[in-house]
Amino acid sequence: MKRLLCSLRPDEICPSIYAIDYKRLWGAGYRALIFDIDNTLGEWGCRALPESAQAFLQELSARGFVVGFLSNDGGKNRTHLKEQLSSWPVLWHAGKPRTHSYKKMLALLKTQTTETVMIGDQLFTDIWGAKRTGLYAILVAPVSPASDSLPAKLRRPLERLVLKLLSREDPPHDHTDDR
Repeated sequence: MKRLLCSLRPDEICPSIYAIDYKRLWGAGYRALIFDIDNTLGEWGCRALPESAQAFLQELSARGFVVGFLSNDGGKNRTHLKEQLSSWPVLWHAGKPRTHSYKKMLALLKTQTTETVMIGDQLFTDIWGAKRTGLYAILVAPVSPASDSLPAKLRRPLERLVLKLLSREDPPHDHTDDR
């Protein structure tokens, strides 16, 4: 049980993608950022990213980070979103938390696990898969919990319980999660 909990422990918890200290990550040698899309960058099922998220991703790229995206969604009927993300590699139907897509994204980004960060809103998909792959993992609060898919809504109470159990041990860095 303890081993499973350790594989679910995010390295950091932040209230949003905007609260992450990217300057510190760069200073620590991280050069690549992999983002989940739904409820990390925009509402679940969004057909386009908010302009603020689009501009922020471009800013991160301009700072020197290589950026990629993993989504368990298939991307169907998300033409505008696909256009917005066309400057970066995106793997749809990622099958998170399985490690295959994480490894494939590392190859696309031409980076190693030791220089890559995964940022996502779900403990049992984004974070667990990242930790199993050997990536630094940052859990962010969902952009809009009300827009979650049904499976995600069902997992959120269990996520809160696991985070509570983890916080009794050694808490992750920096921020707390308001879920």
